[in-house]
Amino acid sequence: MRTSRLLVACLLLGMPGAASAHAFLRAASPPVGSTVKAPSEVSIDFTEALEPGFSSIEVRDAQGNRVDKADLHAAPDDAKHVSVSLRPLSPGGYTVTWRALSVDTHRTQGSYGFTVEP
Repeated sequence: MRTSRLLVACLLLGMPGAASAHAFLRAASPPVGSTVKAPSEVSIDFTEALEPGFSSIEVRDAQGNRVDKADLHAAPDDAKHVSVSLRPLSPGGYTVTWRALSVDTHRTQGSYGFTVEP
């Protein structure tokens, strides 16, 4: 029984290393929670390389209207960096929702907000 507990403990201690392969938001532009002049795009740097064809960024205004151009593109020299173009933005609050599929097939998602100044 003691050997079984030790084996389970070792397995559990090894699990956090597997979770590190997930793609999480490392940095964003506009930054999370920021107030900015109207940007022309939203870009996100992730902790892992992505499969752009199976990842997305959506930007919505306070009324829930989608304001991005649905043209997600990866940086040619950085598989961890993706962007989406924006329509002209009015002052107010916006929500960015992202879904990422890392190259090792782990899925993650999240969201954050930013505000466009008047």
